[in-house]
Parts: sequence; structure tokens; C-alpha cells
Amino acid sequence: MALERKKGYSIESKTARFTLLRDGIDLDETKTAFNDLVSFYFAVVCTHPEGTSKTKEHYKVYEGLTVGHSAQYPIPMDAPCVFRRAAIKKAIGAYKSWKTHYDKWESRHTRHRKHRPPVQPRSFNFNPVFYAGMWKEDTGDSIMLKVRRNNTWVWIKFQYQSYDIGDLWEKASPTVTLKGGKVYLDFTIEKYVPATGGLKTVIQHSDLRICSVDLDLDGNIATCTILESKDNGSVTEISRMTVKGHAKHVRLRKRDLGKVARAMKKTVRVDKGFASHRFQKISRRERHEGLRVSNEIIEFANRHGCKVIVFEHLGSLLPKRGSYSRRSNQKRAYWLKGKIVENVRRIAYQRYAILTARVNPKDTSRLCAVNSVEVWRGNHYLPTLLEFCQPYQYGGKCFATVTGQRGSSGLNAARNIGLKFLARKFVQPKLVLERKAASRKSLLPVRVGFGNVASKVSG
Repeated sequence: MALERKKGYSIESKTARFTLLRDGIDLDETKTAFNDLVSFYFAVVCTHPEGTSKTKEHYKVYEGLTVGHSAQYPIPMDAPCVFRRAAIKKAIGAYKSWKTHYDKWESRHTRHRKHRPPVQPRSFNFNPVFYAGMWKEDTGDSIMLKVRRNNTWVWIKFQYQSYDIGDLWEKASPTVTLKGGKVYLDFTIEKYVPATGGLKTVIQHSDLRICSVDLDLDGNIATCTILESKDNGSVTEISRMTVKGHAKHVRLRKRDLGKVARAMKKTVRVDKGFASHRFQKISRRERHEGLRVSNEIIEFANRHGCKVIVFEHLGSLLPKRGSYSRRSNQKRAYWLKGKIVENVRRIAYQRYAILTARVNPKDTSRLCAVNSVEVWRGNHYLPTLLEFCQPYQYGGKCFATVTGQRGSSGLNAARNIGLKFLARKFVQPKLVLERKAASRKSLLPVRVGFGNVASKVSG
């Protein structure tokens, strides 16, 4: 059953998909009956759209028009009450979607309109939703469903393959999804999550810890740092982490896209479905990589008690012109970047009530997080300090400044991202890096020489 609202908590929901074992029982008749009801009620809703404005009583409006001896539009088939109401809700949703598109088209100037207005859908392909009363006796691996067979509604017990969803999640109404010759039981599961009050409330907490993340396209895809702010505006770095293992994913993606590009050169015509199996393989790998990186970031933030995870707001990334494989690789790299942020936003709040924020990316890589001077970037350090006065260049895995600061450019960007978020609370947050235990060598002046990306930050 669906959870009820409770003070101090918000309700988070997601979908759990289980494989339904039919044992030769055809569910197409139930789906056809559901879509026939949706088509019927869609026509009724278009004739009487005034019932869509009522949030809780729209069932009564349209059932009064279609059910009973004095029905103005007799229902074409016998269906359970809750099954009928599920069809009414789908019909209202389809009508509101069409009406929104039509109103947008009508409000445009004639020069910007398409030559035809959006038309109402002529057919539907919804999967049937089973409200309470259409299912019962769910044991975790079997369930009783009320389905339509030979124009009759009967109760049938089905087995399904499931996994443990945890004690905190509660199942709500399932949907029977028919896809690719298989049948899935999609449960909407819900969970109570402690209310945080939003970013404006969380940022006012004293001793706030945040996890700031800099995402890259290749190499180490994510560099994370834990920053803790004090009431006086000073910020200290607690821990840091680099998500590794992305280079192999990029190598496999380039390999498969190269095979697709070579196959396209050999064929004269590329039809729909060309190299579909290889593209599906690439898509599955991208989704898995997005979840892997997202989970590492979330668990790292939770281990250190963070309340917010901060990213850059990069919404206008487009692939450069070039060969097919090069553009396709960049496009998927940009998609993966956005997918990681989306996954972290959803999973972090559902799992640990951690919020996600994004900040303006301006100068996050150009300036030093410690003293705000412009940095030099490259893949190898230069022999003298004077050579770091060169103009800023994009790229490069390490950075250095004329004041002696040096280290990973990804870590520097992650620090700047966190400081930009904390600037919403403090006028000018100041990052204070703690030196390690003093020794005779560590107290000597910093000498900037040749080194690698793993060099420690000095100063």
C-alpha cells in the first residue's frame, strides 16, 4: 500500500522491476482491454474536459457519465472498478499532454507555427496498472493478479523473480509491462526520507561538510574532496579521493565506435537498426559506468558525514566537428557526465538524504583555490618558477603557480567548486591547508621542479 504523508519526512519513490513467469498464460488480452478503456475514456474526456480540473473527484465525474442505467456514454465492456479508474487516470494524463502541446502551438506567432497543429492520439499502447483490488497475496516471489481471459476476469497466481528491496521500502501498485517478448512486474516502491529543509536550510548549519566533485572526460573521471567550513569562514580539507578505472571504459568505447565507423564505410546504405547489438552493448556499458562512478562518490560523501555534494553546472556541452567515431565518443562522454550528476542527485537523497547542488564553472580551473592567482597547467612541471607566468591554457593534469602551489588540476578545480558553493553562506570563504608534521626537510622552501601528477600540494 502507498505510504501516507508524515510530518518531518518526505516520500521518495522508484521502480523495482521483477521478471514475471507466465507459464504459458497470455496477458495480451488484459493489455488490449486496458488500452480500449483508455481510448474510450479519452474520447469522453475530450468531450467533457471540465472534469480534469478536479484532482480527487474526476473519477466520479467520468464514472457518472459512463456507468449505470442513466449513463450518457455506456462503457463498452465490463471491467472492475479499480481497473476502470486506472484507465481514467491514463486518459486524463494523455489529454492534458495533448492540450499542453496544442496550447503552446496556438500561442506561437504564425511564422513559427508548424503547418499542422498537434493532433490527438489515435491509439494507445499503455501497460496495465493494477490498483489495490486487482492484486493480492504478494509473498515476495508469487502474487495473485486479476487478469482478463476469454472475456472474463479471473484470479491467477503468478511466480516472479525478485530481489531484496530492503526493509525501509514499501511496495505500491504494480504495472505489468510487456516488452520484447517478456513480461515484467514493475512495482512502485516508496520510502520515508528525513526532510532536510532544502539547501538554504542545510547551508546554515555550523561545521558543514560538503563533498565537491570535479568531473573529467577521460583518465580519472572524478576527483572528490571533503571540505568542512567553520563559523568564521575558514575552510579545511578533510579528505580526498580519485575515482579510477575509467580509462578502460573509454578504451572499450573507442574500440566499439571504431568498429561501427569501419562497418559504415563498407556499406553503401545505413538503415534503421544498423549495428543495433553493438550500440546496445555500448549503451549498457555507459549506464553501468555511470552507476559505478555515482556509487563511489555517494559512499565517499556518506563516510565523511557530508550533507551536500557539489558539481559544476555544465549544461551546454556539444561535440566538436570531426570524424564519426570522434564525435560519437565526445557525445557519449558528455552524456555520461550529465548522467553521473543525475544519478548522484537521485540516489544520494534516497539512500542517505544527501542533497546535490551545482555551481557556475567560471574560473574553477583557472584560479588557485588557496590564493586565487592564475595557474599554469600542463602534463609536466617546468624547471623554473618564471616559466609558470605563461598565459593559461586548457587541459593538463597538473597545475602550478608562481607562489609555489602545485598539484593535481582536478583537485584544485574540486576545491574551487566547493568554495563557490560555500560563498552562498560566507562573503569570502578561505581555504586553509594543514601542513603535515614538521621535519627539517618539510620546513625548507618549496622547489618547483619536474614531477608527475601525483606530486603533493605544497604550501
